[in-house]
Amino acid sequence: MLVSARSQPLPWRPPLSGLLLPIYIVLFALIIWWVAIRPQQRRRKEMDALQSRLMVGAEIVTTSGIHGTVTAIEDEGTVLLEIAEDTDIRIAKAAVGEILGSGPDE
Repeated sequence: MLVSARSQPLPWRPPLSGLLLPIYIVLFALIIWWVAIRPQQRRRKEMDALQSRLMVGAEIVTTSGIHGTVTAIEDEGTVLLEIAEDTDIRIAKAAVGEILGSGPDE
């Protein structure tokens, strides 16, 4: 006796199961954005604000831990930093980690 495939009942599928995969993909993308991208954007805004507040005479700490006083801010994105008397080093603006003092009038 031959039984055709049509005579067997279709397997049960939960309602709206076709919509679950796209919902999971969107949910996963939102979680990635919330955990990875959003904090990075916030940190970038903080760094931009810190670099815009940078002025000559400010005492800073670089990301590598060097303490010094800003003696000049150059156009190409570099800063001259006095780390000892008559000892200046040139660093990238992006290497400024923290501003300790705002300038000579402090």
